[in-house]
Formats: sequence, C-alpha cells, structure tokens
Amino acid sequence: MKLTILGSASHIPTRHRNQNGYFLETREETLLFDPGEGIQRQFTLAGISPGRVERIFISHFHGDHCLGLPGMMQRLSLMEVPHPLKIYFPEEGLEYMQALSKASKFTARIEFEFHPLKAGLCEENAKWRIEAHELLHSTPVLGYRIIEKTRWHFIPQRLREAGLEVAEIALLEKSGRILKKGKTILREDLSCRDNGKIFAYALDTAPCSAIPELIREADCLLMEGTYLRSEQALADAFLHMTAEQAGEYARDHGVKKLVLTHYSERYKDIAAYKKAVVKVFENTHIAKDFDIIEI
Repeated sequence: MKLTILGSASHIPTRHRNQNGYFLETREETLLFDPGEGIQRQFTLAGISPGRVERIFISHFHGDHCLGLPGMMQRLSLMEVPHPLKIYFPEEGLEYMQALSKASKFTARIEFEFHPLKAGLCEENAKWRIEAHELLHSTPVLGYRIIEKTRWHFIPQRLREAGLEVAEIALLEKSGRILKKGKTILREDLSCRDNGKIFAYALDTAPCSAIPELIREADCLLMEGTYLRSEQALADAFLHMTAEQAGEYARDHGVKKLVLTHYSERYKDIAAYKKAVVKVFENTHIAKDFDIIEI
C-alpha cells in the first residue's frame, strides 16, 4: 500500500495545509478518503491523475470531509474514466450525498454507485475485506478498515524446475496440489506467501469503544490529532481526539505505524505534535500535504 496526503487541515485550511484528502493505493484498487475543498488542485500538485480514483469513502458530512466531492464526480465524468465511481458514506447522510451529487449542472458520462452504509461489513472477496465502524462525533461518522488477504505467488524459477505446463499450473492454482510423475506437488512448494496489509482510517472522533476493533494490528493507522493535550477541554467539547490520545490508542492496540492529520488551524507550526506524540508512540508520522507514506 501507498498513502499520499492531499490535505491535512481540519475545517479551516491554512497557507500550507489544504482541507482533508487521502489517496490510498492498494494491491486491488485506488481509494480516496474524505475529499475536502480544493482536492482537484491537490491531485494536480501531487502529480496524480484524479482519474485513477475508483472508490471514494466519506467518513461524515462535515464540509471539510466532503465539499470536494462534487468536483471529483464532475472531473471523472468529464474524463470519461472506464470504471464506475463507487462512493461509500454513512446512510444517515443520504440527503447530503444526493445534494452534493447535484450541486451544479453537468452531464454524467460515467456510472456513479452510491453505497450508504451502516457499521459492519462493506465488502469482502478473495482479495480483501472492507469494514465500517461507527465512531463518536457530533454527527454520524464511520471509520474504515481495509484488510488485504494473504496470497500465494508462484516463483517462476521453481515452476520451470518442476517442468509444469500451463494447464498444470492453472490446476495447481485452483486446487492447491497436483500429481505429476507419481509425485504430489503442493502450491506452497512453488510459491511464496505475500501477507496483506491492514489500513485503518479514523477521523473526527472522540475516544470510544469502537476504536480498538477498528485499529487493532493495523500496519498503518491514519488518525486525527486535531488538538494537543493542552487543549483537552476543546477536544472534549467538540468530540475530537488529541494527538496524545491517538498515540495511546496506537500503542495499546498493536498498530505498527501511526499517521497523524486533521490539525486545528490554531497550530501554525506542527513541530509540537512530533515532540508530544513520540513520547507516547515512537513510530508516528506527522503528516504534511503531499507526504507519501509506504505501508
């Protein structure tokens, strides 16, 4: 997986921080989380074509998480991308989704698939699993968990050494074993194991009981750190997370890497975040616009 930060501000953008936007490249598809205002320009500055986006996940319908959606829908339609655009969002926000999709006049040249969600399983196939978890905020919010499943990949040299024909390889892939010249050959004998990654997304939430299951053993957790602990009262009042609380969640639930984002505009210099969080969880990345994080 590879994560590109397209925006790291919260509701009010700053000179150096755009509103939210997070582009995740997985083995399967490319996903965009919470497109805020200005997201099209952020794609351009990052050198990424917006047409690569195949799925959009909206955590909730506060403006800094969704006001870039109409432009993305119209941009991909104008580009006539060859795939449908699948959009996932909390079902309670259906009226906002409908309003955003008709925010201005345009001709739809591609298929848009709306997926209103409750907490639970979004999708599962042989390659991955996508879950939604209900978080705690002033409006319905979903966190998302993307789980790539383990795969076996054939090693070409071993296939050649085994002298397998194309049809035999296909059978081995399907059944897991074949018989050749009186010898049983297992798929594992000619393959290497590729363990999938887990990505967890938790923005705009106060501490709540859903977080541990959402983030457990994640290879990468992208989490809000709107405030520092010095503004704990504000975090409590507005149902947000402090950076230190995010670090504690990562530390206590087996997270491998924490990426902090969604900073309040009150913090002009985010260096204080690094100083505060590494004391709690050392493997923390303080996100800046256009950072690229390999997972």
